[in-house]
Amino acid sequence: MATVRPAGTRVAGSLTRIPAPSPPPPPQTLPAQHGGPHGGQHGPYTGPQQVSSVPAQNTPTLADAVKAAHQEGQDFGESIARDAPALWLEAVLARKPRMPSDLEARLLQGSSLPIDFLLHDEVRHALRRGFWDALERSRR
Repeated sequence: MATVRPAGTRVAGSLTRIPAPSPPPPPQTLPAQHGGPHGGQHGPYTGPQQVSSVPAQNTPTLADAVKAAHQEGQDFGESIARDAPALWLEAVLARKPRMPSDLEARLLQGSSLPIDFLLHDEVRHALRRGFWDALERSRR
């Protein structure tokens, strides 16, 4: 009677061969339905479609994003200053303008600004400046 061993275990210096996975089945095509206004025929998927009910003139500008980023940075800095020990705050302020990477990551990830704005240096700089402004104010 043969001994059953898990696949991939060594038996007297040899390796048990694991069979290759079978290829995925070909995609199935469904027959076209002839109901509805379009006869069941749809074009290829082109990704998500953006539908905007907001008029184009109310779109935020980069300047608006910079102002919002500065405020978000201040709010974040105030929350950090409120919860952190004074000695830690002094150590962080001593390294200004170098921001600890974990704080910078939290600042960017917690931002409510769209990624399109966060890709701009001016917006990221405003986030950091707001953070430092809040820490400086908390020192006084």
